[in-house]
Order: sequence, then structure tokens, then C-alpha cells
Amino acid sequence: RSLIERGKQPVVVDVRSPVARKADARFIPGALTIDAAADIDARLRQLPKDRDIVFYCTCPNEASAAQVAKKLIELGYTRVHPLQGGLDAWLAAGHEVELRPPHSGVT
Repeated sequence: RSLIERGKQPVVVDVRSPVARKADARFIPGALTIDAAADIDARLRQLPKDRDIVFYCTCPNEASAAQVAKKLIELGYTRVHPLQGGLDAWLAAGHEVELRPPHSGVT
């Protein structure tokens, strides 16, 4: 959220599993979706290197978001951030969410 408040528009990526997204169809507005458990290298390479990229999930300690962020750093990206507290922290702070049907892949 602080990136947005500073006038930057990060790429936001939901890395919850398809099962988790089906169970909870709330998303941060504009978020892309990537299944962290799938073969994600090709999908991650589609993300822009010139923007901040924020990953979120609903795992304890943001495990999936941290795992995917680490993978992106290994691919040479430097502006990568897991969202501290994940979707739960976003909701607790009173930020907007959108409802949408579940899907997978970079969208």
C-alpha cells in the first residue's frame, strides 16, 4: 500500500492456490494470478522488470508469496516484495477488494 501512496503503481500478483482462490474469491483490485505450486518460471518471466512487483497469499508467514518472490529474484528481478500479512492484512487495514471467479495463469 505504501508504494501506491507514494504514487507508484506496482504489479500485484495473487499466488494463492486455485483451491484457496475458489474458497475465497476476494482479490486486491487489479491483481494478476499465478499458481505458486505450478511450473511458474515462464509465467514469472512475463512480469515487467521495470516496476515493483508485490506478491500476496493467505499462507502462514506469507510462505507462498516469499517463495515466489525469491524465485523472481533468482531470475534477476530486483523490485520484488511479498505483502507483509498477505491478503488478511490488506483486509484488516480496510482496503478495497474485488470479487471475481477463480482462474489461473498470468492474467
